[in-house]
Amino acid sequence: MKWSDENDKVFPAFFAVLGEVTNPKKNADNPFYHSKYTTLEALHAHVKPILKKHKLELSQEPGSDLNGRPTVRNIFYHESGQSGEQSTPYPLILEKETPQGGGSSFTYGCRYTLTGILGIVSEEDDDGNAAESKKQSTTTTNIPRKVPDPKPASKKQLGFIHSLAADLGFTEEDKDELKREAGVASTKDLTSAQAHKIIDDLKTRVEKLVTAEKVAEEFEGSEVM
Repeated sequence: MKWSDENDKVFPAFFAVLGEVTNPKKNADNPFYHSKYTTLEALHAHVKPILKKHKLELSQEPGSDLNGRPTVRNIFYHESGQSGEQSTPYPLILEKETPQGGGSSFTYGCRYTLTGILGIVSEEDDDGNAAESKKQSTTTTNIPRKVPDPKPASKKQLGFIHSLAADLGFTEEDKDELKREAGVASTKDLTSAQAHKIIDDLKTRVEKLVTAEKVAEEFEGSEVM
């Protein structure tokens, strides 16, 4: 987090929120993962009263990075005029270049970053569902059927992979290791499913890096106080 030069009021207020906020109720179904999650509207309804109690207001602002990719940044304003904001904007990945696709990505980014900053969980762990699904598939009678050719990775997916790798400072050896793990000689040989998995993995690494920077900055800020 980045704090305003004067932070004697916003800093303790924010940490009071962290100590009070709890996991919200999951009020929506994710049909793809067969799990439940908390919508952004429900998340705001759960979090904002606690922020208001400690004289804080939340702003989730859209923007773009140096590469022109859309981003979202969380800023917490205290009534004193002091503030704390996300140190690094969260890059959004648009599955579709449409207003609906952009809105969906922004909503996901707002929900994902806010829960990460506040240290709460808004989605169910789907490991159990995945294990159960695998168990059922192994007990199903094998029926010969034609397996369709896997869909190749799109140019947009490959572009995101290269962009995220650049953000993480990947060396050529890192890139080679990524290809070895996927079992391909070139990223152009990736399937859409493989690319999606790699993107998720790289996004997680970026988020961990951002979190580490946030913790370091909060520690430095606490030393100043």
